[in-house]
Amino acid sequence: MNISWVLADKTKLNTNTDLDRLRNIGSLWGSWRTWKKYSTDNVVCHDRTKAQDLIKRAFQATCNFYIPNSSYLHFGRPQAVKVYEGDFMGHDADNQDEIVAMNLAGSTSDVVLLLGFDWTVKEPKEDQLEEVRARNYRGLIEQAIKSRPSVQWVLVDHPKDLRPELTKLDNLTKDTLESVLNLLNA
Repeated sequence: MNISWVLADKTKLNTNTDLDRLRNIGSLWGSWRTWKKYSTDNVVCHDRTKAQDLIKRAFQATCNFYIPNSSYLHFGRPQAVKVYEGDFMGHDADNQDEIVAMNLAGSTSDVVLLLGFDWTVKEPKEDQLEEVRARNYRGLIEQAIKSRPSVQWVLVDHPKDLRPELTKLDNLTKDTLESVLNLLNA
């Protein structure tokens, strides 16, 4: 069974959490924002400007670094950089790297453990553009889970009740980090 972790940008693990225990279960996926604090194994950067900056610093030597194929071609096919297809045309969304990390992890895993995510009901944002970005994020997260019904998605230490549309997904559950670690003997 192939298991992966996806860390949200806002993941805040206790300082006593042993990252090696998590890695004994599966590799860590996340955005470039998660790498500094958690040494994420598989790092996504959808933003072309930030990706270029990271490549200039040879960031790809420290992890499996994923960027969109369009950026990869634009940069002249830099060595040791991994690519994925797709973009967010017409779907300007918050936390794009998280969405990509979920899709990439879900494409190779039987179980995806989601850490640091907050998918509770939120008040609509006053700024209309911000609300559209938030709504697109919610829809793309739901679609990532729906599109892989054979993958079990587990929200780890989720703070409260899920948004109603997510409770209808048979392949999405919640659990505690302690329970997951004990269950998977890490």
